[in-house]
Parts: sequence; structure tokens; C-alpha cells
Amino acid sequence: MERFGAQIGENRREWLYFSAATRAPLVVFLTGTGGTAAWVDHETGWSKLAAREGFALAIPEALPPDSNAPPSFLANPPRWNDGSPSPFDSPESDDVAFIASVIDDAVNRCDVDPRRVFVTGFSNGAGMTFRFTAERADRVAAIAPVAGHLWVSDPKPSRPVPTLYTLGTRDHLIPFHGGEVRLPWNNRLARRPPVAETLERWAAAIGCSPIPVNRTDGTVRIDRYPGPVTFDTVTVDGLGHHWPGGRAQLNPRTAGPPSDAVNATEMIWEFFRQFQ
Repeated sequence: MERFGAQIGENRREWLYFSAATRAPLVVFLTGTGGTAAWVDHETGWSKLAAREGFALAIPEALPPDSNAPPSFLANPPRWNDGSPSPFDSPESDDVAFIASVIDDAVNRCDVDPRRVFVTGFSNGAGMTFRFTAERADRVAAIAPVAGHLWVSDPKPSRPVPTLYTLGTRDHLIPFHGGEVRLPWNNRLARRPPVAETLERWAAAIGCSPIPVNRTDGTVRIDRYPGPVTFDTVTVDGLGHHWPGGRAQLNPRTAGPPSDAVNATEMIWEFFRQFQ
């Protein structure tokens, strides 16, 4: 993978990029709070899948609170400006413009197909996936947020965007029914809304029914919100705040238990492939 950078406003921004053949589709992966591009690629295996399947991959770096110090999961955690309450002071950043510029760079420098750009992300990166799509749906063919909230209060995407959402039933940081959670940063308490609020608000934003229809039950439950585009949710029984099927590098005392019942990287790519 190559590392690229550009000046976006007052900040120097960087991203990892894995190239592919010309006119290939592009997957943009957005990290969770505290994660770096290299760390999440090791966690999720996206670059290995890109090499096998022949798509391009971009993993942008979020900004840490102190841009003059190296990023650190606890001491200086990179974080996206997804509209959520921040557990620490972060620099104001136009992350929507930054992600759009990463896509532009991949289109111009590497000739990826601008009609086949897909965005996925974990936790805070899932929230940023929702926000980017709410503001720039014209740039996205489909999205797949994992274990995060839609913090935009009244999202109005310019077009319905196919969506796959994934969450575990034992997520300590994004509890399915909402409630108070203890964050790993400064041991702070925060209140999280029920995930159903995110799903219902996004369903309304893309013209889908707010009432899902169950498609499969068991360890991996799939529900669909009927509408003009596909909007499916995948609920993994027993999964905590981890990338499903990943390396489970987060501390289970904070995040809950891992699970390999689903390999989210492969599942999401199969979902994206429908819209090529």
C-alpha cells in the first residue's frame, strides 16, 4: 500500500491507498476512534481482499486531538467529525471534504470508476459513513456502516443509497437498546441512544419503511427495511464492539466478546458487488 497526503484547510491529511487495474471499483474504509489506517487494515484484512478481488482500497486517517503528537488509541486518539458528542477536545475538521478529496484523488491519479465508489466504516467511522452519505450521496454507490450511530439529526441524502448495517448483541459501546456506557478515554460515562433510532431515521432518509421484515434468524439475524433500494441489517448474536471476523485487537473488557460467525470484510464486499 502507498501513503498519500494533501493539505485540506489548515490540516495535513493522509491516507493509505491500495491500487488496482484501471476503472476498478473503490472501497473507502473509515477507522473507528483511536484507530490508524495501518491498524485497521491489519484488523480487518481489507487490503488482502482487495488484492484477491481486484478492487482499489483507500483508508483515510482521522485527525487526533493533538496534531503535533503521534496518534495513540488512548492518549491521542484519531477521530472523525461525524456529528457525535466528543469525549475529548478535537480540532474542527471538514471530514466530508477530506473524504471527497480522497475519492477525487483515486479517480484522477489511479483511474478508479467514480460510479463504483463504496464506503464502509467501524464505530466512529460508521457514523462518518452515514454523515458523508447524507451530504454527498452523489459520490457513493452503496455503504456498509458497522457498529455506529447516525448522528445527523435530519439527514437528507440527494438519492437513496443501498445500505448494509451490522451490529453485535453484546456491544458494550454501542448497546442495541441504548443506555449509559463507559468510554475507554478518561473513563468517561456517555449515554447512547437505541440503535433502532439510527436505523429508523436512515430508513426514512432513503425512502424505506421504518418497520423491518425479518429474513433469517439464528446466530446471524438479517432484517430488511423495504423500499426503493436495499437496506439490510445484520445482527450477530454474542458479538461485542469488534469488527466481525477480525483479529479482535480491542480489549474485551471494554469492547465485549469477539465473534467469527460473520466475516464482515467478505460479507460487505459481496454486498457492494451487487451495485457494480
